[in-house]
Amino acid sequence: MDFKSAFTKNWPYKVAAIVLSVLLWLSVSADAEIAEQPVSTLLEIQVSDSAWSLREVRPAEITTTFRGRRNQMFAARFERPVIRKVLDQVEDTVVQVPLSASEVIYDRELGLDPVGVSPGAVTVYLEERVGKRVAVSGRTDARAAAGVLVVGMHVAPDSVWLQGPASFVNQISEVTTATLEVGAVSSRVTQQLEIALPPDLAGLSVEPATVIATVEVDSLRTRLFAIEVVTTGPRALMAAVDPPSITVAVTGPAAVVDGLDPGDVRVTVDIPNSFESTGSYPVRAQLPETVAGTVTIDLVPERVSAGIAANPPDR
Repeated sequence: MDFKSAFTKNWPYKVAAIVLSVLLWLSVSADAEIAEQPVSTLLEIQVSDSAWSLREVRPAEITTTFRGRRNQMFAARFERPVIRKVLDQVEDTVVQVPLSASEVIYDRELGLDPVGVSPGAVTVYLEERVGKRVAVSGRTDARAAAGVLVVGMHVAPDSVWLQGPASFVNQISEVTTATLEVGAVSSRVTQQLEIALPPDLAGLSVEPATVIATVEVDSLRTRLFAIEVVTTGPRALMAAVDPPSITVAVTGPAAVVDGLDPGDVRVTVDIPNSFESTGSYPVRAQLPETVAGTVTIDLVPERVSAGIAANPPDR
């Protein structure tokens, strides 16, 4: 057997064997090679002195350098380590807090060793802790299903006690809830929601931390009213309108629409100075202010014709 035939015989198996050998070598090399990897680290600082609040920590970015086998470093990226510090007594508004690799809390089963923390210290800014009562507003993605209306959202309690650094608390007059995610609704929905504090403001807390949020719905109702058209404007007494009355369709929550009387609906048409004998003018409907914004109005027709009244006043 010559060299060429010996090399080419069963060549796919030989190539596969070479590839497997290379992969095995790489695996063994990676397992044995020692490497270092910086990993983002969460810093939690608790202020025990109730008269003070944490306002800011600089720098905000903390990293821990781990040493171990290279193939273990990949897992370290998914296990965010933590450093927890407690300030028992506050004597100044600016405090230097040292950080050490020995304080790093991490999953020791990874087989890695923390060998350094950067930076070696952080500057903690503290501020007098104050409190005040602020309003709570709800947030929701609720939309009305067919045949109903979303008539509002309310929370209970409607205010909470906010505490934290004075400069932060003093600029806040209202907090919001987490979003009540319900989509299309056909009936009343009630759910407990957390208060969503501004994420960029440190050291804030609220009491209570949750509220009961309710999305209210009502049946969609439409009522028709035949209302006489009243002429207004400088030439109002000279004009007679046709038709003398129109149909007003009021659509909205059943509780609101059912409470309306014909006397609550007023329809007017403005007769301008330019009116001489005939003209076509738009009509306008008015409802009580307590109803405005909760219903929609459709007018049939939307315009009326105006002619000289049978007994117009002397000019």
